[in-house]
Amino acid sequence: MIQEATTNARAKLDKTTARQRYQPYENLDIDLIAAPWGFGGTDNLAQEGPHALLAEQDLVKQLTAIGAKAVEIHPPSLGPFEIQEEANRVRNLEAIHTVNNWLADKVKSSLKAGHVPITLGGDGSLCLGTVAGLLEYCMESNAADEVAGARFGIIWISNHLCNSSPRVTKSWNANRMVFTALTFDGDPQHDDFISLMTFRGLGTKTKSMMRPNQIVHLGINHKSAQEEAVHEFYTMEDIEEIGVRKAINHAIDHFKNFDKVHVILDVNAFDLSAVSNYSLGQLNYREAMTIARELDLNLRRQGKLSSIDIVEHCPSREAWDKKGETAEWVKDFITNIFGENIFNAARKY
Repeated sequence: MIQEATTNARAKLDKTTARQRYQPYENLDIDLIAAPWGFGGTDNLAQEGPHALLAEQDLVKQLTAIGAKAVEIHPPSLGPFEIQEEANRVRNLEAIHTVNNWLADKVKSSLKAGHVPITLGGDGSLCLGTVAGLLEYCMESNAADEVAGARFGIIWISNHLCNSSPRVTKSWNANRMVFTALTFDGDPQHDDFISLMTFRGLGTKTKSMMRPNQIVHLGINHKSAQEEAVHEFYTMEDIEEIGVRKAINHAIDHFKNFDKVHVILDVNAFDLSAVSNYSLGQLNYREAMTIARELDLNLRRQGKLSSIDIVEHCPSREAWDKKGETAEWVKDFITNIFGENIFNAARKY
């Protein structure tokens, strides 16, 4: 009797949700672009992230197990760089431009090949390079379309808005300025900030690379500068009130008329310690995997996922008894976007 009731309940669930439980994928090419640089932060610890995912978590093997064809792409020697710290100047600006130029080229090449590029950073200033590569790909693929670059959006999962600028910064770290550099509307004044805004000639002093409505933030905890934000964002308080599934699907629905969506995971969105900017009360494991699952079902399987950034993962900050936990979360987040399902795992016991 119990077994019959369970079977009937499961059949009813499958009919009402129509959610595919597990689906292996073929001909899925993923380029794992290692970007081991932390020049946009204070202590450079984010450079450790790619090794933790590629060597310790064996991300290629994990993606291969779910039917993907994943390859690692490693950078050439781009240095040496001198650490630049001057009063009222963006830190390490020369290095940031150099590594982001290499990254933009690799992201664009991956997209041209029909692959999904996943950038494994590194700090958040690397998002400038990936977005530049995406914009150039959009414009070159649609040369006759003046608004091609306006038809891709970003779901940005982070505990803060990355909307610092020379006007309000205390650290002069570029990883806190990326959103502002991409969307700034006004008189930038500061030469270093202008160089970020106009990276690779994609923006000008009077026209930003992207519009604020092309970006939705999710997981925001820090209250600073929220009152100045004009784009859509969901705080952890919003997620607590409406639930994580509804929040991520609101974000996905925001881009229903867009061609492609790029996902940025700033690992400080997770309630973990091996991150650049830890905050209590962030996303737990189940919430993180629910987000990944919805990105798979409602974005990737619809052919709208263009690429992914993983940034601000700092393994050496992890407590000794938690070693590897953050890398494991990130690995699971990625594999669940590409067909794995922790809620109905296709594992052999």
